[in-house]
Amino acid sequence: MKNTLYTATVRLPDGTRKWVRAKTKEELEQKKAELLVQIGAGLDVLDDSTFGQFAAIWLNTYKRPYLREKSLQAIENALNNHILPYLDAVPLKKVTPIQVQLITAALSGKSKSLNNQVIQTLRNVFDAAVDNNLLLKSPVPNSLRVGGIPAKEKTALTPEQSQRLLDAVNGTRAYLFCLIALQTGMRRGEICGLMWSDIDFQNRIIHVRHNAILKDGVTTVSENLKTACAERDLPIPDLLYSTLRDVYRSTKSVYVVPGTKGAPMTKSSFKRMMDIIDSRTATSADELGTTVRNTKIVRTLDFPVTAHQLRHTYITRLFESGLDIKEIQYLAGHSTVDMTLRVYTHYQKESRQAETAKRVTAAFGTGVTEVQQRQKA
Repeated sequence: MKNTLYTATVRLPDGTRKWVRAKTKEELEQKKAELLVQIGAGLDVLDDSTFGQFAAIWLNTYKRPYLREKSLQAIENALNNHILPYLDAVPLKKVTPIQVQLITAALSGKSKSLNNQVIQTLRNVFDAAVDNNLLLKSPVPNSLRVGGIPAKEKTALTPEQSQRLLDAVNGTRAYLFCLIALQTGMRRGEICGLMWSDIDFQNRIIHVRHNAILKDGVTTVSENLKTACAERDLPIPDLLYSTLRDVYRSTKSVYVVPGTKGAPMTKSSFKRMMDIIDSRTATSADELGTTVRNTKIVRTLDFPVTAHQLRHTYITRLFESGLDIKEIQYLAGHSTVDMTLRVYTHYQKESRQAETAKRVTAAFGTGVTEVQQRQKA
């Protein structure tokens, strides 16, 4: 027996009609009622865009003109690799909360930061759809919580480790980068974009005014810093000052830490520079003196080193020196004091945990002893 398909039309505010189809009369009436509610709410009921189509419009309209390349790459990664495989061809109006939940469930073994990026991207896309009268309500539940694996806490190098690092890379092009990062806390892009014209040797100040966006091909250097607070003037410590003076006398590049032929470093040339540090890092005692690419390398470091860790180390040294939190916020180029306080919290945990234990013991030690003595008596 051939199934009967019930149909009806609903007149839209502009006079056109939209067809409604269902397998039963009851379902037909329900769909008509839902359509009338959507029309009454001002929803564009004729729009049949898929999630993928609207997400592309959202990215190009809401994000691409305003965000830096690194931020765009994070959003594109969330969309292309973790959202579109599930929702690309799904009609925007038919995405359900359980489909969103399935996406986040698949990310349970990924980093917490990736989970957060995916959820935030989903929220932003559907919120824009609601704002443009394509949806009545976002299918991303308000109760949805960020999961995933928390990032490992950043550990600052100790003063002894910092010196060992500088000794290990001394004589290589990684030395100046490491020294600048350790003694100014500048970001990777700020160091790679640093020009000699930004350095005031007379007053011993580095004016942070340029930033490099490292790419595989051509790196872009501009005055477009990460935030407005990234523009700052940093004092130059003695060792860095003398090192910069020596390099300045012999360089032909306008960049302080240049790449090939004096041009700004690309992503690949930066990686090769960091490989110099990695080649001197031993993950175990057995690796000391390992032959790498037919070259004898004496691995003198037994701890990992990253570019951001050097900046983290600088900020930690400032806390240890007793600088005011607002001074440190300025020198670090943080937009908010909360960002600085996050580093401070980690510093407190690492540097004062043992001291706190001693104080707690001292606070209760005498009282416990007196009670014990009375019990014995």
